[in-house]
Amino acid sequence: MATEVIMPKAGMDMKEGQIIKWKKKEGDYIEAGEVLLEIMTDKVNMEVEAETSGYLLKILYEEGAKVPVITPIAYIGERGEKIPEIEDKAKVTEEIEEAVEKEIVQEDIQVATNVMDIAGKVRATPAARRIARERNIDLTKVKGTGPKGRIQKADVENYRDSIKVTPLARRIAKMEGLDLEEIKGSGHEGKILKEDVVGALRSKGIADYDALDERTEVIPMSNVRKIIAERMTESYFSAPTFTLNTEVDMRNAIKLRQDVKDIILKETGKKLTINDIILLATSRALMKHPFVNSRLSDDNIILHKYVNLAFAIGMEDGLITPVIKDAHEMSLSEIVVAAKDLQERAMKKKLSPDELQGSTFTVSNLGMYGITYFNPIINQPNTAILGVSAIVDKLVKKDEEITTIPVMNLSLTLDHRVVDGVTGAKFLQDLKHLLENPLSMLI
Repeated sequence: MATEVIMPKAGMDMKEGQIIKWKKKEGDYIEAGEVLLEIMTDKVNMEVEAETSGYLLKILYEEGAKVPVITPIAYIGERGEKIPEIEDKAKVTEEIEEAVEKEIVQEDIQVATNVMDIAGKVRATPAARRIARERNIDLTKVKGTGPKGRIQKADVENYRDSIKVTPLARRIAKMEGLDLEEIKGSGHEGKILKEDVVGALRSKGIADYDALDERTEVIPMSNVRKIIAERMTESYFSAPTFTLNTEVDMRNAIKLRQDVKDIILKETGKKLTINDIILLATSRALMKHPFVNSRLSDDNIILHKYVNLAFAIGMEDGLITPVIKDAHEMSLSEIVVAAKDLQERAMKKKLSPDELQGSTFTVSNLGMYGITYFNPIINQPNTAILGVSAIVDKLVKKDEEITTIPVMNLSLTLDHRVVDGVTGAKFLQDLKHLLENPLSMLI
């Protein structure tokens, strides 16, 4: 019997995956454990291996398709072996369901007198409901042609086709959540134009779209951007946060980097950066402040006795936060190796979903872009996040003389449900001490 290849669920939050590239063609032989295709999950690309040996009999979804998890995407088996007729089975199922629905209507014809059933739900066949869900169509606005006004599959399929609208007008309406049924078109045969949608927006007091023309590009959000948008919105509106700031004298940290960079390069083949020293200091400070290194779970606070340190990496299509597991147990050299390995594979989109999960705290460094201050948003389910800014020269008075020292601003955003200002301030105080006296971390 042919074996299904399913879209894997590579993480609790994963709902669908996008097929990036098939490594084999239909008819090719593949060994168990050999890479069959590459997919994109929420934020990373991952390779899917064949669980059994055999010939790739059928590919159900082409490259670029977005497929719900645990859905068959291909079949592997012996040459000439038959595979389930997915489309035929679905068609037969729909026909059976519609036949049953029609019988129910006939039995219920004396009770129901309109398109709504006794429970107040729209009367529609299962096939019609499925297509409506897929196309995000409100069934209450679809006119049914079946018995007693029941909505059929064809009614839903033809619903949008009855509306004549330009592509640009449709995009604007979709972005702003406008119902095209409520807009009167001024074009040929009532076709809805951009001007008609803009007019509807103005009547609702929504921003002017006059600048949106052929010189404007509208692009759909990527899977990564969608996940970021969802999680940042959830974080921003679910947790009452506040941010603490402090300045750090970076003279000794810069000197430490200068003193040991050649040694670490020789031992690891990796370059030591100031960010590596910050990651080391953060992991050490967190072990002294468990409430900053915690998460909220219902009415309980989970205190972590370890540090899984996430750090933000900017990608072309969004931000990802790979995790250095058990960072509190690592030396400076080990931090350098772990961080560089994750960063290099992140840029190639070769991280596994597990390497993006399980963080207890996050560091976001924008110093390399010259940013001197920012308010980071907590990476849920963490309780806090550290924002690292650029190192800048600051004028200070020392021994009656004016001189400059390199100073860096740290911004700590905290979930006020878990952490109070004093707790956060003490953490920043210890972190500042470690960075200003970095040799203490090496003892």
